[in-house]
Amino acid sequence: MTNVVFDLSNMFFRSMYIVGGYGSKNYTFDDQFEVNQLMRKIATDISFIIRQTNPSRIIFALDSRSWRKNISIDENEGYKANREKSEYINWDNVFNVMREFGNIMNESGFIKTQIENAEADDIIALWRDELLFKQNQHVIMISADEDVRQLTAFWPWEKGKLAFSTVFNPFATGKKAAKKLYVPDHFNEWLNNSESGDIFNRAIDVDKEDFLRLRDSENMVIEEVNGNFIALKKIFCGDDGDNVPAIYSWIAKDDQGNPKINKRTGEPRVDRITNTKFIKIVEAIGAKDYLDLGEKADLIKEHLATFSGEQPPFDMLERLDRQFKLVVLARTVFPEEIVQTFDEEVKKQLARPNVRPQDWNMSTLLEGTQYVDSSGRDTGNESSIFREVDRLNKELF
Repeated sequence: MTNVVFDLSNMFFRSMYIVGGYGSKNYTFDDQFEVNQLMRKIATDISFIIRQTNPSRIIFALDSRSWRKNISIDENEGYKANREKSEYINWDNVFNVMREFGNIMNESGFIKTQIENAEADDIIALWRDELLFKQNQHVIMISADEDVRQLTAFWPWEKGKLAFSTVFNPFATGKKAAKKLYVPDHFNEWLNNSESGDIFNRAIDVDKEDFLRLRDSENMVIEEVNGNFIALKKIFCGDDGDNVPAIYSWIAKDDQGNPKINKRTGEPRVDRITNTKFIKIVEAIGAKDYLDLGEKADLIKEHLATFSGEQPPFDMLERLDRQFKLVVLARTVFPEEIVQTFDEEVKKQLARPNVRPQDWNMSTLLEGTQYVDSSGRDTGNESSIFREVDRLNKELF
């Protein structure tokens, strides 16, 4: 059985910028016409992915205000404090239509999950754990957010029971404009194994045809990643996009101990753990994933002191705890109330009758709403976001 879990917030903003013309101020989403276009656009894009993946269950994860914004960061203003909203966009209307779309999907029988203080990524991680580890079902997480790649996994490595969590980024970006399916170890081996299997493992292997069709679709690339290693790297190197600093930053000094000066700014140059330094530390301390780090705190501090030429002025276990909370997507680091709320809701959600979509399109997703006319036909442009992104990327790159 294959489950598709949408990062609805991520999908919405991508669709919004396509509708608005990538930074153009022509679209403010002040009037109902533009709001209607946005609603139809997201429905078109999501129905396209549903047809591509052919899932047995569909789940929408929505953002709430993040609990991580309450975490103190000495080096900067705080988690995601570097993000600025475009002043010309009516964000109230955008968020209202996002909530409305989630409600429409929920009323149509799909699962919508939104938990106070949880980000969509947190909810996706909780659903991944429930469906993959507890129920041994495939999970395809739909998001262009690179953070989600740390959730790729397989469970367990046992013939007849193997299932995978993968991340599908349906937005073709870059010079080669390829869509990406991020997969864990053993996925390609499983996918390329032509054995049909016995009657007992057929429940999982019937989904292989859907993965093969997705793999062979236009402009698709499968990329194998190590989710644990991605999380480990983010702990050490931070995440500029979310305003998360590296595990340690220091003033660079020359051989005489004087601060090095940034020629562009004239200010002392700040160094931090970058990819090269991260690889050296990981190799030196023998860490395989972030679960190993607590026992290696003294070794980590020793290597940070070697790179910086000074003893880091903080408790390493406390700093590791902060980094875990800021970048790791795992129920063990989420606030207890978020996990508890999810666990209370999950059985109720899974008990709902499955909506098995086949040839869904924008009109069927929005049937009975103001966004399609009485005949069920759309009242706007149903061009796909993916073709539009491909076109724009060819122009830009």
